[in-house]
Amino acid sequence: MSKGIVKNSQSRADPTMRDRTQPIPSSLQKVTGFGTLTIYKMAASPFWYARYYEDGKIVRRSLKVADKKEAIKAAKKVFVDLKHRKMNNLPFTKTSGFEVCARGLAKENEARFKRGELSKQKISYDAGRLEADLLPHFGKYEIADIDYSVISDYINKLSTPDRPLTINTLKIHLSHIKTILKYAQRVGVITGLPAFPRLKTTDTARPWFNSKEYSTLHSVCRSRIGTKIRVDTKAGKFLRNVEITQDVYDLIIFMTNSFIRPTDIKVLQHKHVAIIRGKDTYLRLTHPPTKGHGSPVVTLKKAVEVYDGLLERQKAEGFGKPDDYLFCPQQLNRDYALRDITRQFDQVLKVAGLKTGSNGDARTLYSLRHTCIMFRMIHGEGIDLLTIARSARTSVEMIDRFYAKHLTAEMNIAQLQSGAID
Repeated sequence: MSKGIVKNSQSRADPTMRDRTQPIPSSLQKVTGFGTLTIYKMAASPFWYARYYEDGKIVRRSLKVADKKEAIKAAKKVFVDLKHRKMNNLPFTKTSGFEVCARGLAKENEARFKRGELSKQKISYDAGRLEADLLPHFGKYEIADIDYSVISDYINKLSTPDRPLTINTLKIHLSHIKTILKYAQRVGVITGLPAFPRLKTTDTARPWFNSKEYSTLHSVCRSRIGTKIRVDTKAGKFLRNVEITQDVYDLIIFMTNSFIRPTDIKVLQHKHVAIIRGKDTYLRLTHPPTKGHGSPVVTLKKAVEVYDGLLERQKAEGFGKPDDYLFCPQQLNRDYALRDITRQFDQVLKVAGLKTGSNGDARTLYSLRHTCIMFRMIHGEGIDLLTIARSARTSVEMIDRFYAKHLTAEMNIAQLQSGAID
């Protein structure tokens, strides 16, 4: 949907929203002797504003006062400041404006992307959201004037019949706004954050594979290694052939025995893997932190078997060095590597008839991580949620909210009956 369409649908949804940020006609008053300088009020704020035309541009400033006499004094200071800026070739825009802070944050995030702290996808999504939605609404505000009502107005008009948005999408918008305001706080524009609207969400259990489904997935993938699967467009025209490789077969077993996320595939290199052989045999994975968690990932024994075979094969192909990647090492474009192996997995799911779970949710590579966590909760002997959370680089709260929902009393009947009194 284009930017223009979003604006029109929002206007049709609630025409009064736009009026709240327009000057109240009865409040407009020119400041005598100061050219086009005008003060006014609007319904969205208790403060007076100043408006001034200079070189074909309209400059608006919040005067941050509710008294009219004080507003006139403040407006005259704004006039002097603008004239000073013009004489010294300085920009008219104040550094406390929402747009300035939003772009400052974007620049900071670009630097973080170059350091590998943020993904290219996040940068792209944030930029699109900023231009299409945030700036049209907040661009006219000073940061200090953005309060609960301004944010609430934005959320209320964002989702329309023409553009229905989920609660999770609205939460992403709120998070983006909060991040911009936190940036403004860091650089000293504001001293605190306003209250934010609360959106109620219902946690949904993550789609996973039960033992029978996992066995089917495993065997179907193994039987398809080296074959190509034709993929057509929705119109039935040929799109591409997807070859099922040994990589995706290894990945299925590895992920189900290691807790890793699909995004870890892009960064996991041999130098991040330590093989521990002793009373217990496992891999210790020390790849870069994900989602704020950087603790080592401890795998199950089966992951060691997969890694041994994978390493032997890669060394025969000229890979397997410390800086080489575990999966698709020949592909240095790691975004493409993840996309390619995701396509393969998606085709295996379709062939196996496992693309959707029993509740209708689509399965993805993430379902292998979910399966690993669920298998530990069901089959792990006395294992506690904290241990699972640490190795899965997540929190106990997340395990309880999104995985424990799948558990039934019957799944852990042995533990339930342990220590029973005769």
